[in-house]
Amino acid sequence: MRKNLSDWNKSLSFFTAVTVWLCLLHFLPAQDHALKLPEPREVVDYSVSGVERTWTKANTLPDNLGCRELFASALALCEAGIHPERLEKLFEIGARMQDRDKASRGYGNFRWYWWTEGVTDYNAVEFCMQSASLIWIKHRDRLPEKSRKILCEVLDYAVEGCMRHKVRDTYTNIALMNAANLILLGEALEMTAVADEGYRRFDGIVRRTLESGIYEYGSPTYYRVDLDDLLMLEAYCRRETGRKQASAMLEVFWTDIALNWFPGSERLGGPHSRDYDYLRAKGGLANHLWYNGWIQGKPEGGAESIYLVLARWRPSEKLFKINRTQFPRLVRQAWGPDQVQSRTHYVMQDVSMGSASANYHNMDMPLCVDFACDTDTPRCYFIPDCRNDPYGKIKVQEGKGPHSKTLHMRPFWAAAQRTTDAVGLVLYRKETMLDEATVLKSHFVMPRNADGFWIGEKKVEFKNKEQFAIPVNGGEPLFLRKGTAAVGVRVPWISGVGDKSAKIEFVDDANQNGAVRLTVTHYEGSEKVPDVKGAGAVFLVRIGGGLKTDTEFESWRKEFVTAPGSVSVANNMIRISAVGKDGNLKIETGYPVGTNTILEPLPSRVVIELDGKDIGGPILEKVVKVEGISQGTK
Repeated sequence: MRKNLSDWNKSLSFFTAVTVWLCLLHFLPAQDHALKLPEPREVVDYSVSGVERTWTKANTLPDNLGCRELFASALALCEAGIHPERLEKLFEIGARMQDRDKASRGYGNFRWYWWTEGVTDYNAVEFCMQSASLIWIKHRDRLPEKSRKILCEVLDYAVEGCMRHKVRDTYTNIALMNAANLILLGEALEMTAVADEGYRRFDGIVRRTLESGIYEYGSPTYYRVDLDDLLMLEAYCRRETGRKQASAMLEVFWTDIALNWFPGSERLGGPHSRDYDYLRAKGGLANHLWYNGWIQGKPEGGAESIYLVLARWRPSEKLFKINRTQFPRLVRQAWGPDQVQSRTHYVMQDVSMGSASANYHNMDMPLCVDFACDTDTPRCYFIPDCRNDPYGKIKVQEGKGPHSKTLHMRPFWAAAQRTTDAVGLVLYRKETMLDEATVLKSHFVMPRNADGFWIGEKKVEFKNKEQFAIPVNGGEPLFLRKGTAAVGVRVPWISGVGDKSAKIEFVDDANQNGAVRLTVTHYEGSEKVPDVKGAGAVFLVRIGGGLKTDTEFESWRKEFVTAPGSVSVANNMIRISAVGKDGNLKIETGYPVGTNTILEPLPSRVVIELDGKDIGGPILEKVVKVEGISQGTK
């Protein structure tokens, strides 16, 4: 059953607002953010500290021993110049985990874990060779003879594994790693044809990035891998064209990071394509921020942090200055070939909001708000849910591979954003994850640690970890205030499953994650979810920053409460319009499944756009003008 509010203002019977204060003391003047770089030896020691756990595993062979950690640990030991006697065992176990059956599809590849019977994740060879190729390039002459012989044999088989691994360009982190491995292995082993293929694949990735942006965008986890790939390629490949392209790609990634990194909470802000930490957006990217002095305090890194000291390229201080001083800024970027594959992020000093115009996959965060806060305070985000897992804490098996991850659904999603205003539409459709589901919900998760919540004019009281679920009327704004910033959320349209009515509630389930949520329940029962066609919701979100006084906050919330907008469903179309502070927002698409989507404003189609100017394209245009990568060119 649909609840359609054609005029949101008519649905508001009284003045509603909720606010949250953000403490400006969290922000330091730009001049106080001097870059403090860790010493290389500190990074080496830090990497080696992660080796002991792997060495213990190597002596006991538990099921969770991973192939990649064997070679990463060996590289860390080589760089530290310690324990050469351990290398033979590490390489020998790696060889035992390698598929050497020519008739096998996984020939040259590796079992990801000791317990797996065969190759189930074809990315394994890439992660292993990322370290092993560097051991051969930098340390082969100093390896003990038996260790060198075992490693050489492993590399010979692995070349075939990498050549057979055809990775689509849109799988950014693995595509980059595969190309880099072929280049470095091909050159180190004097296999020109292998290196040529690597350069060809890398050139294709660079060109596709210029055409459509970074596909695997805004990932706190995989941006680390991307940077590792590119840094090693820039430092160790032999051909000038490859080094120039790697340098340009590093400039693009770090420009992306500089514009989207939210210093107020020391996390990558805006929407994310693949995120393993929905609540706090923590990931391996922090290692690169630490190494380059953008954040202080060692993040979790392990042996693979050794790549940092093997690199020679660093981001400019100009990018750091932009990150710390250019507020507000509007960042817009394409992330795929389709018109709607785009993202927007508006960054203020005390709050930021970002949205993706379309769904990426089953780990994306398409609508997010970040407040200035400590790194353990949750961010705000939208998530579709059929597993009662709004906080991303329950892992499920990913396909037929060896990994379990916190996956969510893949509904139709569309969003439009202008600076401080965004509107998002979710429409549900049949998918495998729903086969055993008994719930269907849409959540907007928020931090519990705030200066206050209100529904309408009534302040929400939190009582000693007691759970509650407070009904919220359709279109009724919920405001959260934290320091000098605030977010307002309205849900002007909801639709249930079949003849079931949807409902909106503000929920505190007394979780240990420090989060609360605004939840739309489309279906909940003892039976499996029936046909979900037609179920969905519209979320209208506005942020406000620099609200230093109650008067400023009151004025801001009045503007949101009285802002006109409408939703209509007719003639197999759903049309949403809203008036933001800086212009109109519109989503039009086929109903109930989402087709032929029209958005206002039009999504950006450039690599990186800052305040209306394309700054990403010119970086890559300089290196794609090179006429291909000819064989043997140095």
